[in-house]
Amino acid sequence: MTTPTTTLKLMSTMALRSVLNEVIPDFEKQAGVTVEISYGATAKLTERIRSGARGDIVIAVAGSINELEAEGILQQGARLDLVTSEVAMAVKQGAPVPDISTQEAFIATLRASRSFVFSKQGASGMYFASLLKRLGIDEELRPKATVLAEGLTGELVARGEIELAVQQMSELMQVSGINIFAKLPPAVQQSTTFSIGIFKDPTKAEVINAFNAFMRTPAVAAVYKRQGLDPITPVKG
Repeated sequence: MTTPTTTLKLMSTMALRSVLNEVIPDFEKQAGVTVEISYGATAKLTERIRSGARGDIVIAVAGSINELEAEGILQQGARLDLVTSEVAMAVKQGAPVPDISTQEAFIATLRASRSFVFSKQGASGMYFASLLKRLGIDEELRPKATVLAEGLTGELVARGEIELAVQQMSELMQVSGINIFAKLPPAVQQSTTFSIGIFKDPTKAEVINAFNAFMRTPAVAAVYKRQGLDPITPVKG
């Protein structure tokens, strides 16, 4: 008689999709489990969870994990930080590369652009919307802006529909046919921490602990770096 395979249900932000697609098969072999993954923008994931969606673990922006812990949905104090990510910009492969080396150059490039796109519910898109307001250029640039409900902004640029794409570096790297020419300059940059959260009263504590340890191994850290993410070094006690 065959022993049923344990299934680990994972909800994850799009920012780590390429990483998970690459490393999960290794974890499944090592742990003898099956991992079911559902992806979404952080705001969408948080909304789904608050509406009753459940899994075993979730990977999302650290702030969202904190909120869900405080609301009693996730285990309090169990947050595990994995990586940090920065926002970048891309143009279609072969197109001229604009200058965004300073805040002034960044603003000038947006003003001179034909169009740009950012996400509505991803961490980068929500930050970018707030950034435009902070800089006082949101109303001026609104006619040029496309706000993508969800998905990869780089795909619109690769198809030639939009001139500039804005998103997390790791998400832009999931799209072929574009040139990720620079990260936003320091004055307007935001570094986002992505973390693991654990749903309350898990029945698969051993598998969850194994997954958490696996996601902090040097082999997975190398994948993070290759996919445009900066691994957070575990604190040595």
